[in-house]
Amino acid sequence: MKPSRSLLAEMIDARMTALTGRVMPTNSRDSMQGNEISIADMFLAASQKLAQSDARLYRSVDRHLRTTRAILATEDEIEISQTKQLAPALLTSLVPPSYERQTRSSLRELCKQYGIHGYSRMAKQQMIEALRAKAIPIPPVPLQALSKAELIDLLGQIL
Repeated sequence: MKPSRSLLAEMIDARMTALTGRVMPTNSRDSMQGNEISIADMFLAASQKLAQSDARLYRSVDRHLRTTRAILATEDEIEISQTKQLAPALLTSLVPPSYERQTRSSLRELCKQYGIHGYSRMAKQQMIEALRAKAIPIPPVPLQALSKAELIDLLGQIL
């Protein structure tokens, strides 16, 4: 038993209404009978509905990804700041502060920071003496001055 054209037209109208959320108007473009919708119109409406739902989905995923990135960035910043706070204490516990273990560039920075003039022409020992004469606190030993064994011990304590 073959459905009549009017029943088929009603089924198409119902499907189009479900897809588009609106009743499709009947006009001269409709095929055969005055109330049927062409397959091309039906395909176009279904494609538009799909594109709208895809766009909503992609916007939702984008919002979720942006939020996740922000949360992860915040967690990374917190972890880095905590590590930066712990690192000097761990370094000091592993290697006692010493002017002699400082690099020449770190001694130059200390002299510049505390206003010691002529540091660019001074030898390393002269910079150390000038810093001691001003009673400048001894900073932790820079990582560049540590041996491999000291670096491995430091990483073992951090991890």
